[in-house]
Amino acid sequence: MNPVSFTQANLGMLLWAALIAASFFAAAQVSQAIDPVLLTALRLLFSALMFVPLLWLKGSSSSMTLAGLRAHALLGLLLALYFGSLFEALRYTSAVNTGTLFTLVPLLTLAFEGWLLPDGSQQRRLLPMLVAGVGALLLVLKGGAPGQLPSLYAMVVYALGCLAMAAYSPLSQRFKAHSLQGRSPAAMTFWNMLFGALFLFVASLVSGGWRSAALLGSNDLLWLLYLALFATLATFWLLHRAIGVIAPSTVISYIYLSTLLLTLFHWLWLGQRPHLGEGLGALLVALGMLALVRSSRPQASGA
Repeated sequence: MNPVSFTQANLGMLLWAALIAASFFAAAQVSQAIDPVLLTALRLLFSALMFVPLLWLKGSSSSMTLAGLRAHALLGLLLALYFGSLFEALRYTSAVNTGTLFTLVPLLTLAFEGWLLPDGSQQRRLLPMLVAGVGALLLVLKGGAPGQLPSLYAMVVYALGCLAMAAYSPLSQRFKAHSLQGRSPAAMTFWNMLFGALFLFVASLVSGGWRSAALLGSNDLLWLLYLALFATLATFWLLHRAIGVIAPSTVISYIYLSTLLLTLFHWLWLGQRPHLGEGLGALLVALGMLALVRSSRPQASGA
């Protein structure tokens, strides 16, 4: 059971795309000397703790089962694997290369969806997703250095993280039909982020990155709280609000729209002139996402 309609879920994901795009600028304000795995663990922990009063008032923790805890732990592990692989890969390659590989995540999500949630509707979304993915690729590649091959190690590590992220949404929906049946978006977000934070804290302890916590200043903490509230808590809540109403592969495809919004920001506010490839990419993302949303509407839904 989900209290939102198809239209409301998609409007929420539009907000999700805008918040994700804005998070890149906010994250740049945090000191780069602090271990990124530790920073992400703190973001997830702060976000989870913000849900505690709401869950306490609603009594959501009382219905938790051992099977539910295992499901949340697995979903949290997928989050930790993704973020851990990203930061490891960025030690050896550029953000452009990881961004290029990330454009495959919606397609991988579609494959996981066909495996975990087979309903025959995945074929309708394949072509629109390919169109939007090609458009996002054109936007991401604008900053690539020609003739520079990425690190094979970095790409393999991040590819594993992308597989973890691709499995996250379909697996969440599958769990919602079984061990996590009736779980609210707030409860899903809280438990998944809590377990994700714990796994990342363990990784930070093993790597020694926890020592960089001494470098955290008041300005860093303020930006972390902003990221925890808007770039983590709000986005994961919107994501779980949409899962089950919109197909998981369509939900994660909204990342293409974030790429488009970032490009529009550079055009309109930073005064950068668009190249031909960027213009074509923006058009393909817009057309692909429009077709993807239309193809994801439930056949019997009038919402």
